[in-house]
Amino acid sequence: MNKQEIIMKIRQMSGVELIELNNRYCIEFGDFDDEIFVNDEEFFNTFYDGKPMEVARATFYGDYNFSHEFVVFNGYGNLDSFNHMDVSRLVDSVDVMAESILQCFDAFEDLFN
Repeated sequence: MNKQEIIMKIRQMSGVELIELNNRYCIEFGDFDDEIFVNDEEFFNTFYDGKPMEVARATFYGDYNFSHEFVVFNGYGNLDSFNHMDVSRLVDSVDVMAESILQCFDAFEDLFN
């Protein structure tokens, strides 16, 4: 697979596939701050268990909506949420991601079959 084929596949991915790609990319390249999570009780139990004041701060100072489907930490440790996943929300541009993925394609191969 070449870079252009990877770019084309990324642009054709569904929202769920893009989130999987984004999170695997973040893990593979050590960019844990840009992972995307489901906005549910499990997320809050994982990151804020027993810390209600931290939840209040993170939602107040972020761009957070309780009814949104997904949540991310913004650059200040606060929470931003959204419903629709598209390529504009990926951690890097499609071009940069494709180049990086090409360098270690084995880690991503199952997403491109």
